[in-house]
Amino acid sequence: MPEMAALAREIGFDAIEFVGLTPTEEFAGDPIGFAFYMKRLCKALGLGISAYTVGADFFASSVTEQLKGEVRTAAALGAPLMRHDIAGGCPEGKTYFDYIPEFAAKVNEVSNYAALLGVMTCTENHGYFSQDSDRVIALCKAVNNRNFGLLVDFGNFMCADEISVEAVAAAAPYAIHMHAKDFRYVSKEESPGCPAGYFNTRGGNHISGCALGDGVVNVRQCVEIMKRRNYSGYITLEYEGPFGDPVDEIKKGFEFLKSCID
Repeated sequence: MPEMAALAREIGFDAIEFVGLTPTEEFAGDPIGFAFYMKRLCKALGLGISAYTVGADFFASSVTEQLKGEVRTAAALGAPLMRHDIAGGCPEGKTYFDYIPEFAAKVNEVSNYAALLGVMTCTENHGYFSQDSDRVIALCKAVNNRNFGLLVDFGNFMCADEISVEAVAAAAPYAIHMHAKDFRYVSKEESPGCPAGYFNTRGGNHISGCALGDGVVNVRQCVEIMKRRNYSGYITLEYEGPFGDPVDEIKKGFEFLKSCID
């Protein structure tokens, strides 16, 4: 992980977003100590920390206490916000909207705790279930907490077969963080079976992660939408493709993203 921070700075990134923290052997059993260490390392590199990202399952009885522990790690890291998941699915016969009141109560508990430590919380359109723009917007409205918002991922809307530009425009008013991600796309009509290196969308189409600018997501227009909303936070670049060298693909996407922002 220290090596990844150094590489991010070498490429030219202004900040890094941590997806969980795996302590080195020196800090085994001491995630808070490791978080402080990574904070000092990033400061020495001249690298900001944009966010701390963790998983979560809000159907689990222990989720709020688990996430409060992660909030403490985020605070030690110096991350201004923490992103958490909601859930991967719900019991048969129920819908996402049936559970929004339950989700909202737990989200508020975590976010109110995080506010005491100076950390904002957010959730992302991520994981098939809590993915669609109307779902995450409805959740955000139900939470109705000034310390909570949405992490809007340009590419992830495609997993729910939404058009990214339209979904980003709808979710933009609630955004406090952004991910720039791109996918190649093959429809189920073009290929009934899933091509190698691709995975299925909820509707049975096929997508594959690629360097930013090489796929079908209109990243430039998504960035323009956020500019018009006066978004002034970080944009985290993501690459999740199975082809090519990941560092080369990240560098390529980084140059493309800079062209969209300038």
